[in-house]
Amino acid sequence: MKKRTLLIAAGVCCLIFLLAATAYSVRFNDSRLVVPMDGSFQLESRDLPMVLALVLVTGYVLTLAGLLVVHIFRRKKDPGTTTRKLNPVLGFLGFLGFLGFLGFPAFRATGDTTAFVFFVFFGFFGFYYEGKMSGTFMDERFRENAAKAQLKALRITVSIVYLALMVFAGSGGRFFGSFENAMIGLLVSLSLTMGLGIFLSEYLLYRYDHDDQADGE
Repeated sequence: MKKRTLLIAAGVCCLIFLLAATAYSVRFNDSRLVVPMDGSFQLESRDLPMVLALVLVTGYVLTLAGLLVVHIFRRKKDPGTTTRKLNPVLGFLGFLGFLGFLGFPAFRATGDTTAFVFFVFFGFFGFYYEGKMSGTFMDERFRENAAKAQLKALRITVSIVYLALMVFAGSGGRFFGSFENAMIGLLVSLSLTMGLGIFLSEYLLYRYDHDDQADGE
């Protein structure tokens, strides 16, 4: 519980620092690293607050991703008999996905596309539904619903990925001005689709489980 509280507090602090750095850049630093820069852009000491904010947010997101991977492996080794206890408030971490929009000005300024990966974290909205099912006994019915939810989420995400490849990669950039723009569109689409897959697996499980309970009543 203490670990989760620290993670939430760290996330709030990173978000506040990012907002403060953005406000500073807009008010006192000609919106550098907030709006697109021209080709002559070079980092200066006055850009330090914004750079530190981006580093902190990136480090926080990578830490969350690492902890998530470790937790997944632990759950596979010892699934237990009940679902893990999770506070639905953690679903608000899904708002980290909006950091992906920073990729557009960053790409125009420096050509960096790293921020687009943040769109994956829209999938954290699924924590809300997982939290609503905390401590649920995983009987045969629940496991069947979990498998069905994961399969449907996988089918949807694979279909979207296939469509994105056809539209962006298959076009060769003919419909997007350049091949580079098409690849950016593909990266954004894949990141959003991965986040959608993570969210859907939890949302569909929650819906299936509650539909069965309603039918039973």
